[in-house]
Amino acid sequence: MNPMRVRGKVVGNTVVLEEPLPEGAEVEVRTTDSQDEDDFVLTEEMHRELDEAEEELARGGGIDFDVFMARLPPA
Repeated sequence: MNPMRVRGKVVGNTVVLEEPLPEGAEVEVRTTDSQDEDDFVLTEEMHRELDEAEEELARGGGIDFDVFMARLPPA
């Protein structure tokens, strides 16, 4: 199944979706509002960038963490 974004609200500790998902669909829940002003809140653009990065990794993109760290300039 291709990734898709479905919005909903928590009602009585249950997520109520705005549209149905197919039976057996795997989901990941991300909150979009903060209860604590010290929390880090992702914008819609940040969510989109994360989704694109996850898709790239699923296609085999990306580099090993050690290679990434070795490429960073010295502090």
